Amino acid sequence: MQKKERTGILVQSVARAAEIVDCFRGSAELGISEIANEMDLNKSTVFGLVNTLVRYGYLEQTENKKYRLGISLFELGNLVLSRIDIREETKRTCGALVQKYPATLHIATQDAGEVIYLDKLERGDSLISSSNVGRRAPMHCTGVGKAMLAYLPEKYLADYIFKAPLKRFTENTITTRRELLRELDAVRTSGYAMDREEIELGLTCIAAPILQRDGVPELAVSLSFPYGRIKEVDPAAVAGELLTYTRQLSTRLGYMNG
Repeated sequence: MQKKERTGILVQSVARAAEIVDCFRGSAELGISEIANEMDLNKSTVFGLVNTLVRYGYLEQTENKKYRLGISLFELGNLVLSRIDIREETKRTCGALVQKYPATLHIATQDAGEVIYLDKLERGDSLISSSNVGRRAPMHCTGVGKAMLAYLPEKYLADYIFKAPLKRFTENTITTRRELLRELDAVRTSGYAMDREEIELGLTCIAAPILQRDGVPELAVSLSFPYGRIKEVDPAAVAGELLTYTRQLSTRLGYMNG
């Protein structure tokens, strides 16, 4: 087992107990001998540690006398998730991109086929009129909307997106079912979405979703470049940096890709 570098004072027995729990990242069940071999410890030492972890509910014994992760870890994991303020973490995590690029950062969620802009971080006077905090916008023609639509179930699209014609806002707006589905396939492949002046002329956005444990989007984040400022940057490089942050945030919510 590859051990992480740790600094500061370590209590050996506590460290070993934590490493035993880590052994189960790659195996659903393990016996004492298997754990001992993986950790290069004698079986009596491992047995004592495992027995203590069972006592506190971090491991439990199976019918075949092996061990698996216990319910206490599940309870603690849910407690951690319930205490995460993902919106604030998103602002802190992605805020550096606003300083690096001539763009406005948007954080949005969705409701019944529309995006709702929850927050924004601006660099100077962006004057992006379509993204005032609290404002709603269609999903089919916004970067954040398409980033979330790509990971929402087909029923959502049937219920909220394709029940009525897709409204055109500019000459670049996607207005057909086939074109939108093709676009969402591309989003799933690349991991990010783009709004290419589809809701407002002169406005280009690069967006990516933050996914929950079940793969359903919790939020989406975009960098919006007004007045042709997208020409000042490499869109692929911007998307790569944004994805680094949104994937970290998705992991915080328990999402595991693959």
